[in-house]
Parts: sequence; structure tokens; C-alpha cells
Amino acid sequence: MIEGVKNIEEQKNPVEKADKIFETSYSANAEAINEVGGSLNQTFFDPMEADIKNLQNDFYNAKTTGDKKEEKKALMKLQQKSANVQNFKETWKMLGESAVDGSLSKGLTSNDKFTLAYASDPNNKPTVNDEGFVWKGVKMPDGTTKDITQADINDSLVLRDDTTSKQLMDIASEAASSAAKGGEFDKDRQIATVKKLINPKNLRSLMYDDVFNTNSSFIEDIREAFDHPEMEDALTNPKHPMYSEEQTQEYLADYFAKKIEQEYSKGKPKPDETNQYGGMSASELVQKYSK
Repeated sequence: MIEGVKNIEEQKNPVEKADKIFETSYSANAEAINEVGGSLNQTFFDPMEADIKNLQNDFYNAKTTGDKKEEKKALMKLQQKSANVQNFKETWKMLGESAVDGSLSKGLTSNDKFTLAYASDPNNKPTVNDEGFVWKGVKMPDGTTKDITQADINDSLVLRDDTTSKQLMDIASEAASSAAKGGEFDKDRQIATVKKLINPKNLRSLMYDDVFNTNSSFIEDIREAFDHPEMEDALTNPKHPMYSEEQTQEYLADYFAKKIEQEYSKGKPKPDETNQYGGMSASELVQKYSK
């Protein structure tokens, strides 16, 4: 097992160590998952098999004694176990594929990275509870100790939102086409349109990933403009006392609206091109000649 995955609390810089563990071990762990097509190994079947046997015994005992209530209860738990395993198989396969197909977002936190690296390490064996597989008593990069659950792994698999990225680029393209035809740019309307595309699930991807394929991102531009780690933390970290998801979405919508406006400006005809009015829109012409 990669040194430090279990003993992250012993490192001087646990957050940096978590990032390093992710970089060095996650791709190798994912490769092992992909080699078997995302199939679960014995590490998962052993605890699940023991749990299912116990439930089967409960079911047969209830059936033998005629206890319909307990029989139904045991059957429902068995069905839930089956559903949990099926759901986890999908997550497990996605966990492997995302490491190689570029779908993993740059918006992963250190806890997200550590969660994926820890759970995908075959040496870290899970147990089973009513919600599925769980890794108990794990020391996290932020200093807390917690049980890593299937839900935690799903939450940590922050993927690129390429669908919303395409929608935003299409809006920018439409703005450029509108500019070429002399259309006006309504920033307030664009902000309102963009805000409808932003939600808690895609927020981190839209903040950290290269949405417009310009080799930059919202967070990179914030760093370049302000070089203020505290400000960045307040915008991105839900645990920061000044963090507001609504406010972050407002800033993000304004940022994307400005990107769209830049494309609009690029689409405006140049003065020496086909536009006999020097590239001015109808409203600009009215404003100029009404003075």
C-alpha cells in the first residue's frame, strides 16, 4: 500500500500529502479497476457475503416461525443489499474510468482526492452496513476522523460538466452571431440565463474547469486578478465563515456573462468591413446622431 494513506495525520502538511497520495496512487488503483472492467473483487464480496448470510438466516427463521412481519423486513433488507451492490458497481466502474478518460473535474477538494485514493486502495478493506460498503475510522486531511461511505465516494467523484460547458459556449456563439447582425447585448438577461444553468452539483466543475476551452477557468482568473487566498477560500469553501453558495453563484454567473460579452464583441463587424455604419449597432447609431 502507498505509504501515508493510513497515517496521513503523521504528516506535517496533510492537505499537500493527500494531494500527493492522489497523484501517485489513484491512477494505479484505477488502472487495476479498469483491468477487470470495474468488477468488484473479494475485498467487497467477503463482508457482503457474511452480511447476506445473516439476513438469509433471519428470513428463513421468520418464515419457519410464521412471523410475516420479520420475514418481510428481512426480505426488504436483502433487496436493499442487492440494490446497494448494483449502485456501487456503477460507482466503482466510474471511479476507474474517470482517472483515464479526462472526465474528472479539477474541482476536487483534498478530502475528495483522499477519499477516492483511500477507497480504491485494495489494502483498505471495507465493512458493510445498511447503506452499503463503509470504510470505518478514516483520518481525513482536514484532521477529522470519519467513516467513508458509498455516498461519500459518489460525492467525491466530481466530474466535468461538459453539458453545461457546451450550453455556455453555444450561448457565446449565438451572442457573436447576434453582434455580426447588429444585435444588442443585454448583460442582465445573459446573467439571468447563465444563473439557470448553475446548480450545487455542477458548481465546482464550473468554478475550476476550463469551461470555454481557453486554457483558463473562473478560479484561475480570480487568482491572477487578486492573488488573495482568503478570498478564494471564501468563494469555494463551504466551511469558511464568509462562504455563501448563492453569492458564489452570482459571481460565477457574472464571470460567464462577461466571457459571453467578449465573444459578442469579437463578433461585431470591424469599421472597415461590410458594415457601412462602422460596426455600430442600431442603438449606438441612434445615440450618436441624436445628440
